[in-house]
Amino acid sequence: MLLDAAVLTIIVGVIAGGRFARLKDLDLRAPSAFIAAAALQVVLMVLGARQAAVPAALGPTLHLASFLLLLGGLWLNRHLPGVRLVGLGALLNFLVIAANGGSMPVDRGLAERAGSARLVELLDSPDYTMHEAATAATRLRPLADVLPLPMVPRPRFFSPGSVGDILVTIGACWLILHGLGAFGLRRKGRDAAVEDG
Repeated sequence: MLLDAAVLTIIVGVIAGGRFARLKDLDLRAPSAFIAAAALQVVLMVLGARQAAVPAALGPTLHLASFLLLLGGLWLNRHLPGVRLVGLGALLNFLVIAANGGSMPVDRGLAERAGSARLVELLDSPDYTMHEAATAATRLRPLADVLPLPMVPRPRFFSPGSVGDILVTIGACWLILHGLGAFGLRRKGRDAAVEDG
């Protein structure tokens, strides 16, 4: 969802006068926190998808650690447009993952209807710790991946989403548009700052 929305946002942003060169002017702090968080999640995803044996406690712990790194980086960048919304979404995802032992609960029925056969298969694997099937015992279930989100017309590894995913996507798209300077957003921000000064 986030990747599709980000690509569409970039296209719209460029059409609306945005420029990639303006992204370098964003005051992005602690980028290493985001890189480390993403790296941890990619490693867990790849190892789990290959059903490589990961110590039972290590996978969920690393999953939670990746969110702590992400939340720390977002806190340091809360001055940027859209980042607080991303942070709220990431926090909601962290809460439901932490409440369920380090794995994001997924509605199995939605995953099946979305054609995410590989994900459905992995939900039953003890080596895959990123997600687990939602059950009656799932804590904070309304915050889990139980929403039928729209998909682009191509096979997807994963499509059910969460409230947190929606907030992260909206906030990230807002940040992208601002960073590109689309619709005159950066200019309006500067003008407002001048008026406030």
